[in-house]
Amino acid sequence: MYDGTIDWNAYWREGREADADFPANVGAYGKADLLARFFEAEGVPDDFTSVGCGPADCPLELAERFPELDVVGYDAAESVVRKNRERVESEGDDGDDETTDRENVAFGVAALPDFDVDRQFDLVYCYATLHYVREIERAIRNLYERVRPGGHLVFNYPNEATREFYHDQFDDEPEFRDRFELVFEGENVVSADEIENALGATVHDYWDAVDADREVGAAPQNPCVYVEK
Repeated sequence: MYDGTIDWNAYWREGREADADFPANVGAYGKADLLARFFEAEGVPDDFTSVGCGPADCPLELAERFPELDVVGYDAAESVVRKNRERVESEGDDGDDETTDRENVAFGVAALPDFDVDRQFDLVYCYATLHYVREIERAIRNLYERVRPGGHLVFNYPNEATREFYHDQFDDEPEFRDRFELVFEGENVVSADEIENALGATVHDYWDAVDADREVGAAPQNPCVYVEK
């Protein structure tokens, strides 16, 4: 991860939840619902990973909805990985909660651009994370390496429309500019063509595939794609 962004370990350690009012979280809601639609179209995978999972609301919801699905959440911040593990363990001890039998979910520490993990998955998912990564094409290639043949990589990324939107909307917000310095400076902005060249594979519009609308972030400044391995 780019060192110039916020201290993610401190951010999660201090108990800040998913920043519901923060402008960067456009499209952060309903992720599990949209992935369930993707599963309907492409088939439910055997295993799924969320890279940059944060507080893991999406992986935990998928683990609950699809009990046969092997779910792993990775994040660069050890503090949030620890909290996610503690959350699962504490909920599993609550006999009155019928939604906490989550033996099919695990968490680990891993950071982009390397994403140095020793397994592959049917579906690799990376949302609202690449905006913080300087070597974005290398990160995307490494994510794709972790996709099992026949599987899919799903991710959103910053493009020129993202950069223009951030400048138009958030130029006067120092916290936002500091957090997304790479996008503001255009250092990790990529296009669909550049992604295809980096992967040697065709990218498809994820928002179209799941019939999403602007209310969940399906806008030009928030491109989200999927790639089949």
